[in-house]
Amino acid sequence: MPTPYFADLVRELCHEGGTGPLTPSGAVLGHRRFAGTVPVDRDFHYTIAGVAQPDQWEVGTGHLDSAGRLVRAVVAASSDGGTRVDFAPGLKTIALTVAADWFEAQAMVAAEAASVGDAVAALGDALDGKQPLSTTHEAVPVGAAGDMITVRRGADWVNIPIATLAYRDADGRVLAGAALAGIDGSAAEPSVSFASDPDTGLYRPAANIVALATGGTERIRVTAGGNVGIGIDPVNKLDVQTSAGRFGVASAGSASVRISSSGTMQYDTGAASSHQFLNNGVDSVAISSAGNVGIGTTTPENFGGYRNLHMTGPTGSQITLYGAADTVRGFLYTTASGMTVGTSTAHGLALRCNNVERVVLETGGTLRPAGNNTQSFGSATNRWSELWASKMVTPSGVALSLQAGAGGQWNVSASTGSFFPSTDNALPLGGAANRASTLYAATGSINTSDEREKTWRGVLTAPEMAAARRIALELGFYQWNEAIVEKGAAGARLHFGLRAQTVWAIMADEGLIDPLVPEATPDSRYAFLCYDRWDGGADGAAPAGDRFGIRPDQLSLFLIAAQEARIAAMETA
Repeated sequence: MPTPYFADLVRELCHEGGTGPLTPSGAVLGHRRFAGTVPVDRDFHYTIAGVAQPDQWEVGTGHLDSAGRLVRAVVAASSDGGTRVDFAPGLKTIALTVAADWFEAQAMVAAEAASVGDAVAALGDALDGKQPLSTTHEAVPVGAAGDMITVRRGADWVNIPIATLAYRDADGRVLAGAALAGIDGSAAEPSVSFASDPDTGLYRPAANIVALATGGTERIRVTAGGNVGIGIDPVNKLDVQTSAGRFGVASAGSASVRISSSGTMQYDTGAASSHQFLNNGVDSVAISSAGNVGIGTTTPENFGGYRNLHMTGPTGSQITLYGAADTVRGFLYTTASGMTVGTSTAHGLALRCNNVERVVLETGGTLRPAGNNTQSFGSATNRWSELWASKMVTPSGVALSLQAGAGGQWNVSASTGSFFPSTDNALPLGGAANRASTLYAATGSINTSDEREKTWRGVLTAPEMAAARRIALELGFYQWNEAIVEKGAAGARLHFGLRAQTVWAIMADEGLIDPLVPEATPDSRYAFLCYDRWDGGADGAAPAGDRFGIRPDQLSLFLIAAQEARIAAMETA
């Protein structure tokens, strides 16, 4: 019977259950995994010990199947009275162990081996004269640096380290312990080639020269001086030569391509001729001996005394662009006074961004956006400091227009000079958090009072009369707190009026509106009572806040009506 396989420190975790094969799921700390340590289908002693269920255990002989699972073949002992345990799912360990009967068998083998020790020793002299190699040893596909090879040397045997030879290591690389030397070879039979392509590789055509060949033909050569030639025996650091009509760099005539000692790349025709760039055999770009650059022509000429597409020229540098049949002509040139961009025909000049036309300079000098109401002049974060103009022209009849968002804009009339919104009764002047300090006017404001635009309700009710009388009693003098801070109590001016919250409380007390409640937004049907709230940063106001107010004209009429009713009642009495 074959001896069960043994390896130390092999122990893994397992979570599966049942009476069938169990799959190891990972090595216990400080131990190795079964996979890669224990051969497949090789019997070994195992121990299974429950961790989640410590009362379940099993000892026996088994093997690993092709899926890496433990196949429990023979059970030697178990928590189920020596039968195969139906393990519950949960954490458990699987270990490779040695059974007690195995130790006993090994002891017997050792005793037998000792008894024949003398006979084995007697064979030593006979074996000394034999080659100490055997084809029964395990075959391995790779070598290790410390391996030794035993060879016959005369009447003796010697060991040669494998590191002194060429061998294949565990990474699949062939290593050599010393420099490689071979025959010179040729283009047809390179000294270093490929098994499936023997006429492609590296060879030595002459002393201190290395060449590369493909298909039995030399392609690249490196000389003793370090010159590299492609298709040619090089005389320069890099020479490339192929058949006519293909890309090539060669010493043809006095022309050259070189990199100077200063690092400058130089293309030299070597004569008073031109550089020509061809596309599919057709001249596309040419540089004349005078330095003019032509696109679509091989004879570029100066235009207006300027050197075309050149860094310097007699009076400046210019790029000229021609349209079909020269009907449109544009240019960019520089002179001693600066740079000019424009057209030399009756056409405007357009600026494009992201391939979209944005701004147009017309032939008459008008600068306009490419489309109506499509472009901005400056932005919120990149503003022009000043804009100088004789006049600003906006929509018909308007001298100045200020955009006010979706609600419209504020305009200044070109004929009367009046300041008015573009949409009737849609835009306020100022705000609760952005108030004007003083409004100067020769006459009072005109409020719309057209009966055609009103739904009339009538005179004051009794609660409204009562509220008006009480509000009148609250009239008095006051000073603004900001004025006191700025000018002091003695310097702050006295104003006469009411306190909006007091008016609000009286109206609520008479049952006319809801009382003021903390955290609730005040609401009133009476227009002479006002309340505004704004968010922080809105229209430049900061921080967030709110403010009560009144409409004095309407509240005054409200108080007058109550006073008139009171006087009429007294006169009647």
